[in-house]
Formats: sequence, structure tokens, C-alpha cells
Amino acid sequence: MADGWREVFKRSRVLPPPSQTVRLALDNHFTQSLGSQLTLSRLTAAHLPQAQETTGGGQEVTYQLRVTLFDRSHQHFFGNTWKSPSLRMKNKKIPVNEVLYFHTSLRLPSTVVVLELVSLSPRPDGSQQALGRGFAVLELFTNRPEAQAADGDRRLNLHHGSPRSLLHPLVKATDDYSSLLTTIDGAHLDCAVKNHQALVSVMHLLPENVLISGKEKIPGLAASPTGDSLLRPQPLKMLPFTLHRLTISLQPSLEKFESQLLQLINDDCRNTKQPGSEAALRTVVIQERRLLVGVHNGWCFLDKPQVVVLEAAAAGSRGRADSTSKQSAPVKDRSALSTLPHTLGLRGSLELKLTNHHALAIVFQLEWVFSAPMGRETMLSAASTSRAAFLQCLRWGAWCPFRESADWKGEEIQLVLQGGARPNPHAVMVYRTEMSAKAQSPAPLSAPGSAQAKDTITFRLSSAPERKASSPKASLRTKREDESRRRRSPSSPSQGQKNIQPTSPPESPQGPGACSGVGNIAHLEMDLHREGDGPLSAQDEGDQLQELPFTPVHAPVITLGVSMPSSSSVGSRSSLAHLYSAGFPDIVDSAGQAAEVLDPTEPVPFDPQREESDPLQGNLLVFQFLAFNRIPTAGVAANWPENIHFTFQFYRFPPVTSQQLKLLTSDKVQQQAAGLLPCVLASINKDGTFNSASPGLQVQFRVDSLKPGERRWFLRYLALHTMHIDVWDSDSLLLIGSTAVELKYMLRQGKSAVQALHEVEVLTTDYLGDDTLLTSTDVGLRPARTPMSVHTIIRGRLHIRTGNIGCPVDPSSRRATDVMASHLNIITPRGGSVGFRGGSLSSRNTLQLNGRNAAQAPGPEMEAQPNLNGPDGRRRKLDCMAAVRRREGTDEPKVTDRTTEARFAREPHQIKPSGKHSEAEAIGNMLSRSITTQHLLYAGLGAAEYMEFVLKNPFNVPQTVTIHSDDPELSVITTTEEWAYFKALTETPTPLEENMFHLEEGAPGPKVYLRPRESIHIPLKYQSFLCDHTVALQGPSFQPTHKGSQVAKRNLSNIVAAKTIKVTFSAEDGKPMAICQLNVEPTPHVVDQTFRLYHPELSFLKKAIRLPPWNDPEAVGDPDVRTHISVRCSDPNVICQTRMLAPGEPQDVYLKVPGSPSPHIKMFFVMVFTDRWMAAPSQIWQIYVHFLERVDVSCVTGQRSCQSLVLRGKQAVRKVKCFSSHPQEIQVDPAGVFLLPPAALQELQLKLQPWRAGSRFLYVNAVDVEQRRLVTAWLLCLNVHRPVLSKAFEVCVPVCGGRGSSRKITYTNPYSSSRAFLLRSDHPDLLQFKEEKFQISGGETYTIGLRFAPSQSAGSVEILVYVNNLEEKTEETFCVKVNYS
Repeated sequence: MADGWREVFKRSRVLPPPSQTVRLALDNHFTQSLGSQLTLSRLTAAHLPQAQETTGGGQEVTYQLRVTLFDRSHQHFFGNTWKSPSLRMKNKKIPVNEVLYFHTSLRLPSTVVVLELVSLSPRPDGSQQALGRGFAVLELFTNRPEAQAADGDRRLNLHHGSPRSLLHPLVKATDDYSSLLTTIDGAHLDCAVKNHQALVSVMHLLPENVLISGKEKIPGLAASPTGDSLLRPQPLKMLPFTLHRLTISLQPSLEKFESQLLQLINDDCRNTKQPGSEAALRTVVIQERRLLVGVHNGWCFLDKPQVVVLEAAAAGSRGRADSTSKQSAPVKDRSALSTLPHTLGLRGSLELKLTNHHALAIVFQLEWVFSAPMGRETMLSAASTSRAAFLQCLRWGAWCPFRESADWKGEEIQLVLQGGARPNPHAVMVYRTEMSAKAQSPAPLSAPGSAQAKDTITFRLSSAPERKASSPKASLRTKREDESRRRRSPSSPSQGQKNIQPTSPPESPQGPGACSGVGNIAHLEMDLHREGDGPLSAQDEGDQLQELPFTPVHAPVITLGVSMPSSSSVGSRSSLAHLYSAGFPDIVDSAGQAAEVLDPTEPVPFDPQREESDPLQGNLLVFQFLAFNRIPTAGVAANWPENIHFTFQFYRFPPVTSQQLKLLTSDKVQQQAAGLLPCVLASINKDGTFNSASPGLQVQFRVDSLKPGERRWFLRYLALHTMHIDVWDSDSLLLIGSTAVELKYMLRQGKSAVQALHEVEVLTTDYLGDDTLLTSTDVGLRPARTPMSVHTIIRGRLHIRTGNIGCPVDPSSRRATDVMASHLNIITPRGGSVGFRGGSLSSRNTLQLNGRNAAQAPGPEMEAQPNLNGPDGRRRKLDCMAAVRRREGTDEPKVTDRTTEARFAREPHQIKPSGKHSEAEAIGNMLSRSITTQHLLYAGLGAAEYMEFVLKNPFNVPQTVTIHSDDPELSVITTTEEWAYFKALTETPTPLEENMFHLEEGAPGPKVYLRPRESIHIPLKYQSFLCDHTVALQGPSFQPTHKGSQVAKRNLSNIVAAKTIKVTFSAEDGKPMAICQLNVEPTPHVVDQTFRLYHPELSFLKKAIRLPPWNDPEAVGDPDVRTHISVRCSDPNVICQTRMLAPGEPQDVYLKVPGSPSPHIKMFFVMVFTDRWMAAPSQIWQIYVHFLERVDVSCVTGQRSCQSLVLRGKQAVRKVKCFSSHPQEIQVDPAGVFLLPPAALQELQLKLQPWRAGSRFLYVNAVDVEQRRLVTAWLLCLNVHRPVLSKAFEVCVPVCGGRGSSRKITYTNPYSSSRAFLLRSDHPDLLQFKEEKFQISGGETYTIGLRFAPSQSAGSVEILVYVNNLEEKTEETFCVKVNYS
């Protein structure tokens, strides 16, 4: 019988790695786990210590190989130890022939594999005695920055002793074990290690750092006919199921169980405190009851367990105790406890994904959230709340739904929950009582009613399609026909339930229209096709559904340009005088003269010829951030923000994150100008003071060394593009808004230097839903998806000065840049430039030849020499390298000769084991090198690079040549239309031949026919859509503040990976005729627009971006011809597509982005092409998606509501402060800085008092105030209702009256006792009260004085007046309609 879940779980326990190593891997951004394959071939053991082939009893000794992961920096074994089957020695060799697999994110040089050889000899009692014979150490990762696994074959020497010798203190101080360990002569292990990308698809079935053989059966993984299920892993299909009617019963009752638990916890707290202290009088109370539900395969959870809150099942009220309020108290009143129900339940159902495997289990974990008192002696500061939350696991249980004896279809399942010190999947301590210890049973599953004295959980499990509601458009007749068809079906779901097939679980869906999952109301998408769950009979399949014309709706739609600020303007004379008196640095040319000032409101003439003929070909581009104007916004204070920083990207330079800047205000000047003058920006010193002597922030970009043809693209970029700038609040790390600056005013047009002062608006978008009356009787019948309107809000105005200073350029580099080779994209093989020139194959000649080839290979500085593919570029580079070698040889002759001799002395020992095989391989490499032509290629994201390779047939007979590329990003252009398009685009005057290539299915590439001694041009195209998506940490940079300006260096970007691609042209006999080696050097790309989107964590983001109308020059006058638009995404996990619609209809780009945990930021690029063959992207968008924890809140305008949040501590102690996007509507408690210990739980209290009805989105950030880094972010989804109106009034106020108008209304105290009330208004700018607080006796009447502010325009507005009590709960609401006439 196969092992079940419990057997797999018992043998799958692993040791965790050191926490310091995990933190080091995270600091190095090693977050993705890398799959590896370790092949163990054989072990040669010529001289093992004390080797005896037989024991004293004549029995043969067997051997075993044990493999474990080891961290040599901290001398710690971790993971598991894999043990091979019994091995036997034959001819001093032990064949192993095992393949191991594992995946790890600890891609550090300190992570190694330790392999130990032990001998097994039988004992008289039947057991085996293991004796170590030696061990070896295998290094996995190198010291390279990318930390890739060091692939290839290895031969490991065996060392004397045991792996425990690696724990010696002397071994920790060295990285080279060979100097301390003694090697066994003639004993070595042959193995190979390489990356195994196929393991990515099944990483959720195996935990990290686990060594496992492909022969072992893994629950959730399909068996392989080859016996190695991990070589090409195929996970079993996951099917949806629904868990519902879940209840939990605790013995002897919920009341007594919690009473005993609280008594024990409170007694323990009192015992740890001093008698009579304040903390000893406080008590711990229950805050929340939770249940964790996850699917476990014995090794790990297949997905993150779901967390649900349990509620009182009998009374139907919330299971969460209101212990956080002031009225709550510890459970002491027995009369109050007697009214509580005895069971807990889950309101609703849970969606689980299971696969039919007998070792798969559903794991339940019951945990309570307690609110603990905090005294003065705690680590938390006094600014925090008086209570902190912590978790405690109380019970857990596991149930296997697909084991052979399981028969649970349609039945109620009752599972006994366990407690105490037993291993559990969550690896946590579990609470245990004497009753629970006596009630432990090895058979947790029982029939209903048989577990009377045990803690049990009861539920039902069914396939998801059975629980899914039908479509709203389905008619009653369709439902009845479907039910009758199912009743007539011969294959009833109830038959054959005990013989569960591996491909389909019980109660698999029968109807073709059934689909699983919960419908998403935010995006109206339908999936009308049924995902195949296996073949159905013709009678069950029914008719094929016909797809209807359907366009998915993603709300809201982002329109390009809707949030872009208006063109820059010039400020008032008072603001200009204020800026020029602040002492900002001047922009001057190379002669010290002030740069010419351009007016940003006037058009700029652009003459490309004048720019090309400019003697100053170098450009120093300057951006000066001068000042910021605050604009009053609802929900925030008047002095917000106080500190800001900027993020932007210019041209092909890396993204820039500025330092923190302080907004300085002059009280005297501000009072004179009525607060309309801008706030000057100043950098902040390390001690917290601001640098007022050097105001503003200056960032410079130097553009002087460009590759051939790039200058015209750079000038086009300045003439047509705008630079996107994001403005951030440096304290809360909230986005203030975005703006854009036109770059055309940086064109010099023959001038020595130019400058322009811009005043641009900083905008943000706000999404607001329709208002909903609280008294509406059809609240439950209103549509689930309410329309959202997009509002653009002006948050401020940024004053920025741009300038361009002309610089002289070296004449030689200028000629190299401007003089472009006539046919740079034609690759012609040149004889004698590379390859083997003859001579001996000795070690010395081989090393010298490798040195010459390395000198000829392109290095990382190729961008500074753009004409290397020209006729004289290679010779110039070789001459320079020869001069460098001669100089190095002259300066240090002894060191060079000594190093060379030592290298030559070591080299024969390195090639000695290979023998003739190594010599034949060296000859083959040299012959291959002689027919190899290298070509340097500059490539950007999404841009297609076209080239032609001149292929010549050197034989006197015709040949059919097969073209093969080892990289799919480099392809052969086989379409005549595409070839002609790229020829015209690159102006390549070479002949075009139709139907030149022959394509065969299954061939490695296209084939071409060559006549004897014939030369043809092979069109090649390189295009890459993939790039790196590393995102900088959110927050200001810590740049030095003593410098007046920051100069951005134009370094090579790591966005597109550098690589080497080989294209092989093979003859009919399979031997290569020619090889083209492309050395791809990355060039950064231009970002046209940046989007920042906010979305709840762990959920798909679906968004539509509306494209602007593109005019095709070839389609002028022809309304039927449309521009062909296609899109590509740099992240393969993001779905990006567009659809061609009817002429005149707007076209959208649809995005579907997978979710991530908070506060992760996902960044990717979207490329939009407007040509058919996608030669170059017309626009490149950079999209940031901020994932936040979602909190849904339903409240009423004008009334205060409370919401609790739980902040989890990380791995280090942090000083944290919480900020909200609308401080006047959201108050966070604690409001100040508090200390967050590692792995602690801190409860946050949100006090919300919104003033606008409808659906809104607000944000709360928890920020590390020392590091200026985001800890956690929450997205508050508010559903704000309008209150019930008590009275309505109408008043007329004259327009332009100057003094406004005063009115009175009366309010009667409905209570019999004296009460105090507060007056609030949703328009404080239009209505003010004579007294905002008043107190009247019971039954008396109070006159409320109203003062209406004057208005400059006619119209009407409704103002709500709230009468609240001291706790901000609304007693009554009045509506005053004000008519301005």
C-alpha cells in the first residue's frame, strides 16, 4: 500500500537555514528560487581507509552515499539528508547513477553540498552499523554578481574523516578546505550540476533546500514512464472544490474552554509581573478567533493557507469579541457567558483547489488572537496603544479526502482536532489541556455523533461547480432542461464513487457551461468555454457553444493624456521675484556667460541641420528643482507636504530618485502675498537641519559619446518628448502627484547655452463612486458594480528650470560618432582576422592563442567605440591591446614571467586526465574558431536590429545549408515582404530574392541552396522583449548634501541582458560551413510614459489603457485603411493584448497582472508598435503596480467609525510611524513613532470620519522613520453612505454681498438628562457655526447660529449639518439647501 499523508509528513521534516543567511540572500535581492539538478555518476575508491570487502561473518559490506546542504559561513547543516540505496563496490569503483533535484533561493557562495560515503555492515541484532569512509564538498554558486549555479561536470576529491570536521572553528576561517583537510589518494566522485528550469512548474510541491530523487513519489506530481518524475515534471491538474457548512465544537463547551484558557494566560501574566504593579492588574482578552485552511501534500502547502474569521454559529452574530473597545472586559461574568453559543462557524464557504492523490490533505489550524496589556516596562514606546495583539495556536487537524477508504460524497465530515507537543505542518506550539490530551486518537475521522468528548470540526466538501450559482442571464427553462438532462444521463455522479479515478475527483462537473471560481464584479469578463477536465461522452457534451462578439470591460479606462498636466506656464511677477531672490545657482555656458532664457509659452523652432552643424556637439543637460506651490486639498492639512522627493528618468539614463527636500516658507513674505508664493526647496543635512545656503536641487546629465546614428534620435527625443516626474511625500512615502516637463526647450539651435523656467501642475487621479442613500430600500438589489468616475486633482505646482550647455567634444571621437559606416549591418567574413594560424598544440601555445582571442573579444567598454565593426576598427583595437601588453611587460617583467611560468607549470596537470580527448577537442575548437565571424550588436528593448550575413559556398559542388540559431531572439527573415521592409528601413542596397528559403517541419532551421562558389546574403533579425524588472526601494535616496549638483553617469543599463549568440550554417553532412557570433551589448531604452497603479494584494489587476489615434501616412485619404497596432510586454507573466475594432472606434490595451503580497511593487514595460513588422516601438510605457493590503470599510458620512489593523514585525527592530492619505478624515492610533519588535503584532486603530458619500479609495502607510522605507501599506476601500435626514431647510444668500448671511435653526435635546453635542458640516468653507460645541439640559431647545460665506457666482449647493455626541456619533442630520442669487 502506498504511503499516506502522515507517512510522507513524518519523513519530510527539514532543518531551516540560518536566519543570517536568509537575510543576506534577501539583501542581495535573491528572492526567486533556482532549480538545480545534481547527477551522481560513480565513485572511485582505490584506497579507502580500513576497506574490507567482507565482515567477520562473511557477509559483504555495502556502501551508501549521503548528501546534505551546508552553510560554511555559519557552519550549519540545513535541509534534509538524502540517502542512496545500498551500493556495492566492483573493481574499486562504486556505481551510483542517481539524479537529485532541489531548489533554493540561497544563491550564495557559502551554500555548498556535502557528500559522505559510509559503509554499512550488519550487526547481530539485524541492524546496520554505519561507518564513515570519507566525504567531499561541492560548491554550487560562484562569486559572480548574478550568482548563477556553476554548471558542468565535476570531479570531487574525497577527504579523510567525517563531515562533522567542518564544524571545527579553524575551518570557519577559510574558504579553501583543501589546505586543512587531507585528501584520500585515488578516491574521487564524478558528478555534474546544472540548472533545471523545468523545476519551476512544481516548486509549489516541494519546499526549498530539500534534496530529493526523481524516483521518489511526490504527491501532486504525475508519475513518469521513465521513472524520473522530476526530469520533465508534469503536475496533476488542480480542480476546484468548495468547503462549506463548517462548524467547530470545543469541549466541554466554548464558554468553559475559553474561560480556562484565559485564566491560565492571565495567571501566567500575573506570575511574571511584580505584585501590585499596574500591569499585574490588567488582563488578557480574546480579540479574534481564526481558522487557517490549506492544502498540504506532506512536504509543504501547495498554496498559502487561507485565513478566515470564525463567528458565533447559533446567534448569527460576529465571532469577533469587542475586546478592543473601552466597554470590553475580561471574561468574568458567568451570566454573560451563558448566553454565548457553544459552537463556532464560518459564514459562507471556502474555495480550495485539490488534485486527486491519496497523500493530499486539507489542514486546519485553529488560532486565537489575544489582546495583551502593555505596561511601562515593555519595549514599545509610550506613543503606542495600550494593548498589543499576539497569536496562539489552539488546535489543528488534517484530513485526506482521496484516500482509498474515504467515502465522503454528500456526507457530513467530522474531524477530531489535536493539540499538544506534536509535529504539525505549521511548525508552531499548540495549546493542550488535560482533556485534549486524553482525547487524542490515532483515527481522527469518525462518523457523526461518535466524537462526543473531543474537539471536532464538522464540514462538507463538494466540487465547486455544484455550489456555483448559475448565470444571471440563464432562464428558468434552461435550468429545468439541464436538470432533466442530468436525471436522464446514464452516468450518474453517485455511481462509482468509491473507485476514484486519478484524473477526476468525485462529483466532477457534467455540464459544459459549468465553471469554477468566484465571479469578479469589478471587471465584466466571461469565460464561456469550459476548461477540460477529461473527455466526456457525446451525450454529456451537448452542442458546441458559439462565441458571441464580446469585448471585455475593464473599469476604469485610463486614457493617455487625461492625467497629463497642461503645458508649462510662467508664474506671476511676485513669485518670479521671490524665486530669483532665493539665490539659486545660475546656468552659464563654458565661457561663464548666462544662458539665453527661452519662454516656455512660445513655440520653439526646430532645425535639424542647425543642430547637426553645431560646433559644440556635447550637451550638459541641467534640471534644477526650485520650489513647490501647495494647493489646499480636502482631507489634508494646509502645510502638507513638508518634505518631498522626486523620481524620474531622462533619455537612456538609469532612473533617478532624488534626496529628501524641505519646503521652506517665509512668514513675512507669505503674509504679504496671502499664501500664494511658492515654497523654496532645500536639501536636508544628516543632522536633520536644512541647507538654506544652497537652495534647490540640481541634477545634470552629460551626453557626448553617442553610437553611430544616435545623435539624430537624441535630438528627436528632445524635440518630441516630455519627461515624466513623480512627486512623493518623503515622510509618508505617499504619491503626491505626477507632472511632465517638455524637453523641446532644451534644444540649443546653435546657441552656446539655453535655459527655461517652467511652472507645471502636479496632478493625481481620484476614483469616486456614486452616492448611495442609507435609507434606500433596495440596497440588496442594487447592481454589484457601481460606476466609477475619474477626477483629476491639482495637488500643487512645481517650479523647475531646465538648461542645456554646449560642450566641445574630442575631434577623434566626434568623427567616430558622426561618420557612420556605409553598410554597418552587412556582416562579411574576413580571413585571417580570427582563428587558428597554425603551430603546435602545446600548453604554452594554447594559452597564448586564448589570450589573443580574449584580446580580440569585445569587452564591457564597447559603447565608447561605436565603429568597431568598421574596416579599421579591429586593427586599431588590436594595436591598442598590443601596446598595453608591451607596457605591462616592460613595467613588471619579473612578475609577468613568474606568473606565466607558474601558469604553464600548472597547465599540464590540468589537461593530463583528458589525454587525447582534450587534444581532439582543442583541435575542433580551433577549426571552429577559424570559420567564426564576430559582430558587435547594440540592442534596445523591443527594437529589431537588422543585419545580413554574407554566406559563401567554398566547395565546387552545390550545397544545401541549414541555418540554426542557439537563441530564439535571433531569427532568419524568411518572408519576402518583411525582408523588403527592413531593407527599405535600413537603406541596405543589396539584392532581394524571393522564395529563397525552404522550410521543413522538425528541421532545426530554414534551408537555403547555394551553387558552387556562390555568395548570398542571409537576412537576420534580433529582437528582445524581455528585460530585468528590479525595482528600487520606495523612499528618498541618501545622497550627499554637500554637493551643489548631482551628476548622473551614463553607464550601461542592466535592463537588457548582454549575451553571445551563435548562428551556425551547416552543410549537408552536418558540419559547420560558417559561424556568425553576435556579441549583444545592451543599450537603455527611452520611456515615453509612466503609470502608477494601486491594487489589492494577491489579486489580478485588470486594466485598460486607451490609445491615442495614430495617423498612418500611407493611409491618408483612405478611410478603410487602419493603422496596424500591436503590443508586447516585457514580463511574460503579464497578459497584454489589444484588438482591432471598426474604423473610428477607440482602441484599448488590456492588461492582466498577477498579484503579489503587500507592499511589493511590480514593474514592467509595455511596447506599442504601429508598423506591421514591429521594427521599433512607437511608445514604451513603464508601469508600476503597487500591491497593498485591502481593507473594506462601510461607514456613514459625518460619523466616526473604527477599524482595527494588525501590523506584523519583520526580522529586525524598527521605529515605525503610520501615515494616512487624508489625515483630516483618518486618524491612526498610535499617532506617533513606536517601536516594532521582530515578529511582533502591533494593533492599529483607525478612526474614520468621511465627509463625502460614495465609493472611495484611501491609503495608509507604515513607514520606517530611520531608513525611510515602507514597511506595510493598506488600501482602504470605503463604501460611504449618506445619513438619514431629519430636517431640510432652504436659504437664499446674495451673490457678491461681501459679508455673507446669518441664519438660525433650533435643536431640542431628546434625552431626559443634560447632554453635550458637537456641530459638524461637510462644507466648512461655506458654513461656519457660532458655537461648535454646546450643552443643554434634557428636553430643552437650543438655537444653532449659522454663518454662510459669500459666493462670487450664482448657483445652489446642499450642505449637511451634523449634530454629533462627544464620541462623534451622529444624533441628527439637517440638510440646508443654499441658493446663491
